[in-house]
Amino acid sequence: MKKTTKYLIAALCALIVIVLVTVNRKNASKDDEHVSAGELVFETAAGETVYSYTESGDGYISFDTEMRRKNGDVFAKTYSGRELSAILAEMDCAITESSEITAVCADSYEIVLTGAEVLDPGNVYIVSREGEAALDEESGPFMLVVNHDEFATRWGRNIVRIKVSE
Repeated sequence: MKKTTKYLIAALCALIVIVLVTVNRKNASKDDEHVSAGELVFETAAGETVYSYTESGDGYISFDTEMRRKNGDVFAKTYSGRELSAILAEMDCAITESSEITAVCADSYEIVLTGAEVLDPGNVYIVSREGEAALDEESGPFMLVVNHDEFATRWGRNIVRIKVSE
């Protein structure tokens, strides 16, 4: 291969990376704006929908859970939030046990859940309070809690987006 061809390929690759980084930054800043306004973005087959999260109403509850670590330590916690299945129902987003729901954190970490897990009563919550206080900056404003998991490894901090697919 000629030297000029190699340089052209390298320049094209660099251009592609720059475009992808720019697009990703725009999407991340949009998500940050929504979260600051108390909103979550939901992606479904029908497109994106912005959900205005509220701490009032029947669906917003306090619940106790245990955060268990691999070393055996157990911490009792009280959170307040809404069941993800209830949020999806409010949005007329029907899921089945075979659906795949992905919670995306601000740092792009993703937690994948099955529809069966989300439909399990008292299992998957989007929370905004720990005890009586709002979540700290590191954890919130929205956090995913998978209540029936043995360990808290699939809990997600700073949730900004939920993707729903079949």
